[in-house]
Amino acid sequence: MKFKVYKNEKQLKNEEFYLNDQKLILIFHGLFGRAKNWHSIALRISSIFDGTIIVFDLRNHGENEPSTEISYSIMVNDVYEFIKKKNINKFSIIGHSMGGKLGMLFTLLYPQFVKQLFVVDIAPVDYPREEIEIVDHLLKIDVKNCKSRKDVDVKLSNYINDKELRSFLLQNLNFNNGIYSWSLDLNTIKMGMKDLRGFPIDLISNVSQYRYLLYFWRK
Repeated sequence: MKFKVYKNEKQLKNEEFYLNDQKLILIFHGLFGRAKNWHSIALRISSIFDGTIIVFDLRNHGENEPSTEISYSIMVNDVYEFIKKKNINKFSIIGHSMGGKLGMLFTLLYPQFVKQLFVVDIAPVDYPREEIEIVDHLLKIDVKNCKSRKDVDVKLSNYINDKELRSFLLQNLNFNNGIYSWSLDLNTIKMGMKDLRGFPIDLISNVSQYRYLLYFWRK
C-alpha cells in the first residue's frame, strides 16, 4: 500500500525514518478518496499530536497499482501485512466512511494492535446503492478523450448535479502524457461494491470480546 507520513506539522520525505515511533495514528480514507485528501487534516493533527501519522491509499485507490479484488477482509490483510513488515505493534486508527468500516473490522480481528478507534460518518450496516450509481457514471465518461478537467466536469454534470461531489470525485483524475485517466480501478470497485456497502458480520461471529476505546463522529 502507498502511504504518506506526517510529523510535527510536516509531510516527511524520508517515510521510513519515523515508522518506529511509539505513538502512531493510521488514517484510512473513504470510498473514492485518497491519502491526498487528508493532507491538510494530517498536518493539523500533527501539530497537536506528539507522534507520527500515516495516511494510506487503500486498495484500488490513489497511487496504488490496480488489483483484481477489493473487500474489507482483503484490505484488513493489506493493513496487517503492512504493520508486520514495518514492525508496528500499537497504534490508533482514524477511519472515514469505507475506511471507518475497515477500521472497525481490523479492530475486531486484531484488537491487540489498536489503542483507540475513531470512526467518522459510518456505521457497520448496509448502505443504499448510491455509490454503485456513482461508479456507473464515472465509467460512462471517456476521460481519455477529454481535453481538460473542466471537460470531464461538464460531462460528469450530466449525471451528478452536486458540484461538491463532482469536485471530490475529480480529485481522482490523473493526467499523464497528455491523457486523462482515473486513479480509481472502477471496474474492480464496482465488482466489490456489495461487500463495500455492507459489513462482514460473518468474519467476526467467533471473535472474543475485547475492551477498547471507540469514538464515532457524524457530519
